[in-house]
Amino acid sequence: MIDDEQIEAMSGAEREALRLRLARFDGTRPTADRVRRRFVLVAAVGSLVLVPWIGYLAWTLPHRYVAVHWTMAWVGFDIALLAALATTSWLTWRQRPLLVVPALVAATLLVCDAWFDTTTANRSDRGVSALSALFLELPMAFVLVVAATLVLRRRLR
Repeated sequence: MIDDEQIEAMSGAEREALRLRLARFDGTRPTADRVRRRFVLVAAVGSLVLVPWIGYLAWTLPHRYVAVHWTMAWVGFDIALLAALATTSWLTWRQRPLLVVPALVAATLLVCDAWFDTTTANRSDRGVSALSALFLELPMAFVLVVAATLVLRRRLR
């Protein structure tokens, strides 16, 4: 039997390990574990739902489509990219580890930008789009992901 003095003498990590072990025996799951399991379930179900949706889109979307708000879509996208890059720059300058969030958002937007630029370009614009993707957008996205990874590793140590 463990008494209060022994529990008090334990480190925080040892008490947490004991709590998790005891939770297995009394049938209750720790809240963080429950939340993680629900998150995994939502992500897995979302992934499964996307499979038929992608098939449906591939089958039904028209080959050509004239966008009504083409300029607004691209300008809005570039404003979001600007905001993510500016926030990343500011947080990096201030040496804040939160820079990871806008850096990963910016990296994602850069990859999306490269994808949509190259896949929607006219024949005459494909070369410029491909060069822009290969030498600007994708390398910049890579640098942002590496920077975010380095910050996370440093914070975890």
